Amino acid sequence: MFAKTVTVETHGHDKYQRIIGDVFLLDGSHINRELVAQGWCWWYRKYASEDVMLAALEAAARVGRKGLWADSNPVPPWEWLKQGKRTGVQMIP
Repeated sequence: MFAKTVTVETHGHDKYQRIIGDVFLLDGSHINRELVAQGWCWWYRKYASEDVMLAALEAAARVGRKGLWADSNPVPPWEWLKQGKRTGVQMIP
């Protein structure tokens, strides 16, 4: 079911040398936008600050309390990692 061929349009690398990019299915579906629209991931503004579509999709997901936005106080992954470092809890990336 999930074994799909994708195309990745790359936009460089982050500070950990991970690829930054947009993921598309062969039918043209923009996976980044789909995930944000359904509330399954965060829009990471640092690497897509000018993407007004992602901003609008995240805002709509928040209002609709979709996915992670159903939680009354969702914690962004980057904050969760910082909390773990402060508490001494080992976080697995």
